[in-house]
Amino acid sequence: MKKNIKLKLICFVALSTISLVQGQALPTTAYGTWDRGDGVTNFSDPKTSFVLGIEIIDSWSDIQKNGPTTFDFSAIQTALDKALLYNKLVKLSISVGPDSPSWIYSNGVPEVIIGTTSYPHYTDLDYKKYYFALIKEFSLFLRNQPKNKFDRIAFVQVKTGSTGDEVPYKGTSPSDYTISDQKWEEFRIESFTEFKKYFNDVSDKKIVLQFNNVDPDGDPIANKYVMENIDLSIGFGIKGSAYNRGHHLTGEQSFKEQWVPYLINPKGIKLFASSEMDQSWDNPVFNFNYEIGFYWAVLAAINTGVSNTNVTKSAMTYVLAHPGIIDIYTFYNKYAQQVYPNKAIAVCSIFHEGLDAANTQKFPVSKYGAASKSNTQRYLNICNDPIYNSRGAKIEDPLMVVRGQVDQRRYQVGYNDAGWEIAEGNIERFLTQIKPDETSIGLFRVRGTITSTSSKYDRFARSFENATNKNTMYFKFDNELFVDTKPKNLTFTVTWLDKNAGSKWEIQYMNAEGTIQSILQTTGVGSNTWKKAILTISDLDVTKLGAENSNFRLVNTDNIDDIFHGIEIDIDRNVVLSVSPESTIDTIECVVVYPNPTKSKVQFQCSEEIKSVDVFDFNGKLLFKNGKVIDNSVDLSQFPKGVYILKIEIGNRHISYKIIKD
Repeated sequence: MKKNIKLKLICFVALSTISLVQGQALPTTAYGTWDRGDGVTNFSDPKTSFVLGIEIIDSWSDIQKNGPTTFDFSAIQTALDKALLYNKLVKLSISVGPDSPSWIYSNGVPEVIIGTTSYPHYTDLDYKKYYFALIKEFSLFLRNQPKNKFDRIAFVQVKTGSTGDEVPYKGTSPSDYTISDQKWEEFRIESFTEFKKYFNDVSDKKIVLQFNNVDPDGDPIANKYVMENIDLSIGFGIKGSAYNRGHHLTGEQSFKEQWVPYLINPKGIKLFASSEMDQSWDNPVFNFNYEIGFYWAVLAAINTGVSNTNVTKSAMTYVLAHPGIIDIYTFYNKYAQQVYPNKAIAVCSIFHEGLDAANTQKFPVSKYGAASKSNTQRYLNICNDPIYNSRGAKIEDPLMVVRGQVDQRRYQVGYNDAGWEIAEGNIERFLTQIKPDETSIGLFRVRGTITSTSSKYDRFARSFENATNKNTMYFKFDNELFVDTKPKNLTFTVTWLDKNAGSKWEIQYMNAEGTIQSILQTTGVGSNTWKKAILTISDLDVTKLGAENSNFRLVNTDNIDDIFHGIEIDIDRNVVLSVSPESTIDTIECVVVYPNPTKSKVQFQCSEEIKSVDVFDFNGKLLFKNGKVIDNSVDLSQFPKGVYILKIEIGNRHISYKIIKD
């Protein structure tokens, strides 16, 4: 019979059990900004440190130039070598369809010419033979890599049609070669099965797959296949649509509702989402103000749970030349990696109101007109309503407001504050403003007309409204944020507009005694500039809830309306020790004495001999096994900055500790 475990602790670090998350196909430490297409030429340059991975796209026509029996994967090999050299992960894909080699057309595959582009007839048996052979050889090439290079492979994107868009043709095909929707889906499922066979259903060196166009509404057959056939212990990714390429794009709200439950704190199937920042960055609505364009694009990515934003070469070149944009993608990396609230080291609520014309409760048909995506007048009526117009809301491009997100990214020439199924509320990660529209008002174009030099914060904000008694904003942490560990320190960063001289505001919370504490008591000087108020506290009791069941509140302490962009909170977690259920010990007296965080060595004090230490990353991936302990210390200097788990063997048992390397 196992004995009850009694724990005696003298600790200075956060400790954690080691667990591999089932189906977490991509480590969350790799979530964030990736390079798409050699935008980064020198990863040793410190300013590229925000780039976490590399996307490599090769074409079938380059891999098989000379016929069906030879394969040249040298471009992919070069990419893997580069990834190993710079300690990066890679996403790989092969473009097919119009990028098929020309020899297939003289070897039995019908050539479908649309304009000046040649496409294969996908359902032709000869085409399938050559295409499926490519899939097999691609898998064998990757799986035959030495372990150090194979470990650089994050995932492979499945491509079946024209580019990555999962359609057979761009344009209208000749009638003899038209492929019905049903036949196309059948071909896709055949292709998925081949990828699964050679990348997933293998005895070792399994490779994660990413799928595009597997939406349950638009692509129900494909959706059913991946949800029911892909091994959840491997997991898979989805193409994260286009909502990392702009803001107030049609359909963002519905995409969020469909996919975020699988992407952020998932309870069942666990997915990741990868999407590119393409040439949208150089189109009219984006390049009117690049800082606003990039900032609200990454916020839209956070809003829709996009795990990786793969920045195209031209955009990356621009980003690397502008430190302010690098900061924006660093901000994105930070919050993209906050996937599980009980492990989160930061939370945020960025203030925003989007006027979603599809919401007939907020915008009743009787007042604003028929609820139809194509009803331009409804959008105009919403923004012309004095309630919203007085706060800066406008429709600057009525032609594009009724269009889909593709046309909006390409052709829109102004900012639209109403849209169809656009993001409605704040952009939040594990920090929620309670009843935002009842306790504050949304603002648009905060300091007036947006120009090319306007701040990224000028696009949206929230304000008190003393005239309607909206003088307190309430905030609640995610219910799971502190289930395992309580906060040791919380660092608040409040971004606010110093608009009015003498205006006053503060943050209030309760400590362990239930006493209300006031911090960041701030008085404006009227400079009309954006500022940050920052303070670290250690006495907020997350078990003590105030009005509206809030953890803290932002309070107007006079009758002047203050304006805020958002709140970010960095979390320093307290100590937790956990031992495995198999442990039979009565007491554990083991101390990590100094330092945590560490730059190199971690020292131990223990009443028993430490046999060995295994080092894992925070997602449970084993990095170093059976390391010997010398002088009661372990040297972590070989590892990059991050959070690590040390699994320590003492006698016949193991104890796990969380260590921060900086």
